[in-house]
Amino acid sequence: MFGDTLRELRLSKKLTQEETAKIIGVARGTYTHYELNKREPDNDTLLKIANLFGVTTDYLLGHTNSIEAKKTPKDLAKFLENTEVMFDGEVHHLDEEDKQKLKNALEFVFWQAKEKNKRKKQ
Repeated sequence: MFGDTLRELRLSKKLTQEETAKIIGVARGTYTHYELNKREPDNDTLLKIANLFGVTTDYLLGHTNSIEAKKTPKDLAKFLENTEVMFDGEVHHLDEEDKQKLKNALEFVFWQAKEKNKRKKQ
């Protein structure tokens, strides 16, 4: 059942219900109802839960037994369109200046990785 799966995932991350609720942006009581199967999250919240625990929504809903989320490449430009990002368990709101700083930092890291990969091939 959804609630049992949710509880197992939360405990595996050593999170309290309160912490989990805060991360996904719902009240603790609402989250508790999810674990007790008294309530179901809306689609947006379901996606936040899946992202938090690194699983697919199909896994959360019991449509598959595979716990692993598909490893699909993420589009950096699309990611940077978001004004909210989760880092270290906290949601951060980014303005245009913050998004540009993040983009610059990531471009630098990707450039270094590209150079490192070139050296390995030689």
